[in-house]
Amino acid sequence: MGSGPSLLDREDVHVVIVGGGYAGIQLARNLKNKARFTLIDPKEMLYHNVGAVRSCTEPGFAKKILIPYAPTFGENFKQGAVTGIDAAGKTVLLASGETVKYSHLVLATGSTGAFPGKPPDGMTTTAEVTEKSEAVLKLVQAAKNIVIVGGGAVGTEIAGEIATDYKDKEVTLIHPRDKLVNGESSDAFQKRLKEILQGLGVKLVLGERVTNLDQLPTDRVENVTVVTDKGTEISADLVIPCTGLKVNSMAYKDSLASSMEDNGSLKVNNFFEVQGTEGIYAIGDCTNIPETKMAYRASMHSDLLVKNILAQETGGTRKEYKPDPFIMVVSVGRKAALGQKGIALLPEFVLRIMKARDMMTGRYWKEMGQKLPR
Repeated sequence: MGSGPSLLDREDVHVVIVGGGYAGIQLARNLKNKARFTLIDPKEMLYHNVGAVRSCTEPGFAKKILIPYAPTFGENFKQGAVTGIDAAGKTVLLASGETVKYSHLVLATGSTGAFPGKPPDGMTTTAEVTEKSEAVLKLVQAAKNIVIVGGGAVGTEIAGEIATDYKDKEVTLIHPRDKLVNGESSDAFQKRLKEILQGLGVKLVLGERVTNLDQLPTDRVENVTVVTDKGTEISADLVIPCTGLKVNSMAYKDSLASSMEDNGSLKVNNFFEVQGTEGIYAIGDCTNIPETKMAYRASMHSDLLVKNILAQETGGTRKEYKPDPFIMVVSVGRKAALGQKGIALLPEFVLRIMKARDMMTGRYWKEMGQKLPR
């Protein structure tokens, strides 16, 4: 964040960040040389889910989406799972029984969902996640008829990755709504996205919901029939589910139940303060801010919150968060990308360079101060 006020000499200021996703790491990076902080996450590394879809198609790519915390944050990183918050005592409790005191608590727990869009449940090491990614890659390589269930950003991007890299495979994308990725996107965005996907040979089954997903194997190549609520039957030998994103509320669901929405997100004001608490903030996917959940927005939350904490502690003036207009960027394989901001489509050639080329791996390794593995 450059120069500005510092709270490093303030023993009474200790910012605890729960969650090491995009919001959490950005906040921690901004606090370096500004204030004492501790970043807590169950994993030993950032799971760069923006690039995770390519780990399912490109051998060796998995190592590029797993960025270790320790080299970047050193002793300011603590590996562990937060299971409770004592708001009165300003303390968080870890599963290990350890407690950590805070002056400012920032909840950046993100969301959970199906792999590869989100890291596998319970896997906390680079070795475990790499093994899982390589296993999925082998399934994709062995399969001939692949059905992707769920046409959100992750499902759409996986379809594009597979269809781009494996021309010999039949790829079908099933989505319960007529609009892919995001219902707020424009008709022009939808038309162009479908043109790109169909140009790659992806078959689109839209406005239909898979009814037998629970009965289908997703961990092996096996001939099955996928059935939709409109009676459509699709033959497949590999089914990849990309549905069911949920707010990750495990760290606070018992302690802050009265501050939660029904979906588990935290009620915050325009300063990211959690309703009914003092000194507790939430940023990123776990907030109830009505906007598209993206790494881009999570970073915006982090940048402003750090400035506000510094301002609050040094007699400055805080600024309210005001969401940008609608924005969405999706890659469709390594050679195409599409985006929209407000009502305008973004230049595709810029997005290809920015995202599709390397899935932003170079950028995030650089921001973490580490060298991208080759």
